[in-house]
Amino acid sequence: MKISSALFTCFALLQVSGCNAAESVNWHHWELDAFEKAKAENKIILVNVGMEGCAACGRMEAITYADSDVIALLNEHFIAIEVDAEARPDIGERYSDWAWPATMFLAPDATQVLGVRGNRLPRNFIPILNDLIAKHAAGELEPDPRSPYSAPPEPAKTELSGIRDALRARLDRSLNRKYGGWGRSGIGGETSGSRLRHIYLRAHLYDNAVMHDLALKSSSGFLITIDPVWGGAYSAAFPEDMEAPGKFAELRAIPEKRILVQSNAITAFALGYQHTNDEKYLDGIQEIDRFLKEWMMAADGTFYTNQKSEPPNLPREMSTGSYWLLPTDEERRKFGIPPIDHAVYTDRNGEVITAYVLAFEATGNSEYLATAKRAATAILDSRLHEDGWVIQAQDSKESDRDSRMRTLITDERPFLSAQVWFGTALLALHRATGEDHWLKSADGIGKATLAALQDEKVGGFFATVPDATSAIIATRKPLEANGTAASFFYDLSIYTKDEIYKDIATRTVRSVAQPEMIRNEGKITGEFANALEKVTTAYVEFSIVGDTDHPNAEALFAAGRDVYEPRKLLHYEEPGRYPDRGKPVMYICNPDMCSLPIEDPTTVAATAAAFHGPASSVVTN
Repeated sequence: MKISSALFTCFALLQVSGCNAAESVNWHHWELDAFEKAKAENKIILVNVGMEGCAACGRMEAITYADSDVIALLNEHFIAIEVDAEARPDIGERYSDWAWPATMFLAPDATQVLGVRGNRLPRNFIPILNDLIAKHAAGELEPDPRSPYSAPPEPAKTELSGIRDALRARLDRSLNRKYGGWGRSGIGGETSGSRLRHIYLRAHLYDNAVMHDLALKSSSGFLITIDPVWGGAYSAAFPEDMEAPGKFAELRAIPEKRILVQSNAITAFALGYQHTNDEKYLDGIQEIDRFLKEWMMAADGTFYTNQKSEPPNLPREMSTGSYWLLPTDEERRKFGIPPIDHAVYTDRNGEVITAYVLAFEATGNSEYLATAKRAATAILDSRLHEDGWVIQAQDSKESDRDSRMRTLITDERPFLSAQVWFGTALLALHRATGEDHWLKSADGIGKATLAALQDEKVGGFFATVPDATSAIIATRKPLEANGTAASFFYDLSIYTKDEIYKDIATRTVRSVAQPEMIRNEGKITGEFANALEKVTTAYVEFSIVGDTDHPNAEALFAAGRDVYEPRKLLHYEEPGRYPDRGKPVMYICNPDMCSLPIEDPTTVAATAAAFHGPASSVVTN
């Protein structure tokens, strides 16, 4: 149990109504003791899930959970559990459909009875609590039909190409045809890097000019999210802001700078620049890079998780949006700098590293590659567990000094999202450099993930290893993390040719390709969509065979790196599968065919163009 930080917020701001210095919510962690206590005392369970960089979470913490009437109700009738969605990505993913903060109510036996989305003030939160208390006393609590899905007992038998096409149609229905992006807001929070990669991939596969135009619009949309003073991208914008770039239509955007949004923005700009050479995208990458290096980079080169929205000395008469509209560094610093959350999460860093590699491949700027290498090396040096997997979070002097809403949990257990996102980053570095040590590290993490998290019977991967709470709320197979896992293991199987990885990707996709799971995930399906595309359209492998010290080997590798092919697997290869021709040559292959040996680097792009469509021999049933 911990003392709520909302209490300290009351003293600091002297403006939060309902603060009571004598008491606070009795928070518990997601541990067996909390669930057993709820059952023994016949109390409803409240699970408060969110992240440190969430402004709405902060408001609920500082106002609702500091209200004396709310505190009294919770401490008497509920067992209150707090969860940091990024430190515990298995739990965060489970409740991500409800956005942050997510407030989940469970019966004493841990059956979910209600999920509440977003911030609630005391006036509309207390009636919810009283209603649940009354229903519990009357024995009228009913299971919530929207409860998170559980792991399917058997794999999907539907043809994978059919599932792929249905998911394409689902994503397309929410496309913003005017501005790009998805949903009403279009940009930022609703436009993930995975969705962007998916639409660019489909435009490439089928020479689809309409898709290509929508992809570029989506990339351009991120330009209006950039903070012109400190750089970095805000979490969301709205279509109307397109008419007033730079002002954010008086900042109706969400003024949070989450690390995930920064990696999404770099991805958007890298893809836009690679397709157009338009310098506006180059400027966009530079602005995100400026913010990350000046504000979000730890001493070892890894990245913190977010910058919060509100400065410490914001006057009561000034809104948060007005603060961010201040046009100079000096004017902002008068009111202080919004706090940085100094937690470093491995999965989020994997996403940033992957985005920086894309920026290097698109621009040729070696500084972006150096940034990616430095962060990856730091994680390998400090977070590689003796069993071969990587740790999600660690304590540090910086994070210990943060005033957090929720305690930073640093469980030394394998989380699927950390393994597959960092593994993806390592494979991206291997693709960009040809350096074998990145592949070797990815291979080690792949084998450790199979050993720790794979469901060998049905296929797919659990979010984490079972613990004492798993007997009450079973660990599940998250759709998006399994999508990332499928892509990671697919690429790993082609790079290594190791039989241990054979069919892992297809089994992983089938293990979670259930219509109800896809429907429940809503907009969070980009990684799974990309995995479906990969297993149904196949790889394009660029292999340079011969003496790697020969100048032509490096020239061929650079030529392959310059080719935009989203399914590209680029590497050096020892003679064996292909003959030693006495000097380096490149072969481009998919499951259908291979090119003739390529000696001239200037012909690589033209040869690769013949492979841009789906392979016809891929089995998808």
